[in-house]
Formats: sequence, structure tokens, C-alpha cells
Amino acid sequence: MPKTSDQVARNRIGTDLGTTLFVEAGAGTGKTSALVNRIVELVASGVSMEHIAAITFTDRAATELRDRVRRRLEHLADEGTHTGVAAAALIELDGAALCTLHAFAQRILIEHPIEAGLPPAVEVMDEVSSLVDFDERWDSLVHTLLGDQDLAFTMLAGLELGISLDHIRRMVVRFDENWDQVEERLVEAPDPIP
Repeated sequence: MPKTSDQVARNRIGTDLGTTLFVEAGAGTGKTSALVNRIVELVASGVSMEHIAAITFTDRAATELRDRVRRRLEHLADEGTHTGVAAAALIELDGAALCTLHAFAQRILIEHPIEAGLPPAVEVMDEVSSLVDFDERWDSLVHTLLGDQDLAFTMLAGLELGISLDHIRRMVVRFDENWDQVEERLVEAPDPIP
């Protein structure tokens, strides 16, 4: 392999194991190879796969990273010098945090929902499931808005002022997107003057 102008930085990725590093480089420059080297060196030094996180931006990159780490660990296990740690790392690899940023965030939320301010049984939905769930909640809200006699005057007044269900839906979408800020930012309406 020819020496590159950034060889010192490349070497550091694989050897400076006590430092957290952020590696940024263009496509095809060897980021994945450098990261695989670092992960294998960490494992060889005795770090468990459950204590290693390698975050990528795409599913494709995460899959490639995981496959390349698996191949290198298999090779390391066959070599005989680090057979035990490599074999243990291979067992732990499927549960390791070698994944996309979104998958890593999801993992944290699922493993630590209380600390994140979420209900204990949080479920992260994909985009389609989330849209279906929102539509079901919207339909229920519309049914309530149009069927509740206590809200009839408010709904009629809103319609007279040009507020349509589409306007309300857009507002509800914004509330849904910013659910964590609604309580602190929404001002309670004052009691009507008699």
C-alpha cells in the first residue's frame, strides 16, 4: 500500500485507542478500512464489542462496516494470537453499535426510555407506521371536534372566521412534530369574561 500524505492520521486512527476521534473524508479514501482497523485493534486490546460504537450515515455503510469487521475478526480468531477475544467479539458483533446515527439514537431511546423522558415501553415507528398512526389520531380528533356539543359553538365560530379543518390539521401536525415543546410553549387560554 503506497504511503499517503495523511498516513500519520491514518496510523493514529488504528493506534491512538485512548482518544475519541472524528474521522471525516471523501468517498473512497479509506475511512471504512481505517475504522475496521481501529475496531479490531480495540478488540485485540481487550475492549468488549459492547463498549464500541461506530456510527455511519447510511445503512449501506453500516452493513459494509459490520461485514468487514466480521471478516477481520474471523481472520484474527483463525490466526491464533487473539483467538479468545476475537471469538468473544464475533459472538457480541450482532448486538454491537455498528450502525447508522438513526439506529444508534433508536437504540438509546429503547434501552433508556425513562432517562430520555419517554414512557417505559417506547416503540420507535418507521415513517409509514408513524403516518398511519397520526392519521388514526387525526380521525379521532375530528370526530371529537365535530361530535362534541361543548365544542359546537367554537367550531362554528372558527368556520365563520375562515378556519378550516385543513388549517387545524396543519396546526396539529406542527404540535405532533414538536410534541416535546407543546406543554412549555402553549399558553393556557384565560377564562372567558362573564
